[in-house]
Amino acid sequence: MGEVVELPSRGKITVVFYEVSDSQGIAIWGGENPVEALKWYRNSPAGSKIWVSQYEVDEEDAELMLDSVEITPIVLATITDSIDRWSR
Repeated sequence: MGEVVELPSRGKITVVFYEVSDSQGIAIWGGENPVEALKWYRNSPAGSKIWVSQYEVDEEDAELMLDSVEITPIVLATITDSIDRWSR
């Protein structure tokens, strides 16, 4: 029972990719850091949006696993809720 079975990773890793776009859908910033995404969003023009997608990446290729989903309303609601909780 002391043996550990390790599943092969096939050399691929999962990457969560964040993107900030302007009101016309043109990308302003993209990367893996959600904090940087928020910083870019905060300094972006009115009507900008935050998107998230997921890729499976290996040394040669990146395959989209989850289409881009706009998360701006979720982010703004979370920020509003946090401010509301801390201001009490």
